[in-house]
Amino acid sequence: MKPSILLLALVLVLGSSVATAQSSRTDAKEKQCKFKTTGDSVQMVDKSKRCVSVLKELEAVFAERVKAVRNIDADAQVAMVSPDYSATEPNGQTFTYDQIIAYIRGGPQQIISVQDFNAIIESLTIRGDEAIVDARQKNFSRTQRLRDGNVHNVLTGVLQREIWVKTAKGWKLRRVDNLRERIFLVDGKPFNQNTP
Repeated sequence: MKPSILLLALVLVLGSSVATAQSSRTDAKEKQCKFKTTGDSVQMVDKSKRCVSVLKELEAVFAERVKAVRNIDADAQVAMVSPDYSATEPNGQTFTYDQIIAYIRGGPQQIISVQDFNAIIESLTIRGDEAIVDARQKNFSRTQRLRDGNVHNVLTGVLQREIWVKTAKGWKLRRVDNLRERIFLVDGKPFNQNTP
């Protein structure tokens, strides 16, 4: 009888150890990095190696993204998109990889010049090979030919959740959703989506 009690105790101890190890691995897979907002400034205050490293990598990707948008470089923008990309608008409309690529490639035919564009990371959660960020696109000021055929001054901005995946070719944009705090001005006035 004593051997079976010892065996049961060993199973319980090992089972507990395995559960604890699995719990630790799960916690290690997801890391929410801490940020602080002061006025218009957002800074990561989390000094963990993982957060600092991923944020540094993503800030470099965002710098390339800003450069590509400002230079109206569709090829550079397309190169940042994952083949399994999807997006969901607040109205439920979805976009696939092919649709976003067509949209990006259409930019150079519509956008005449870009005066300003910024993109900043306001939150970061790391989950395995994914980075989930709240990305704010600010002051996207440009001259653009709109549906009426005329060139207008356009200013847009948005705060959106983006999911980036780390691949052998670097970070790629996999998903966009939770779009909010949108600004869309045409010639200084709110844009009416129902205008032809």
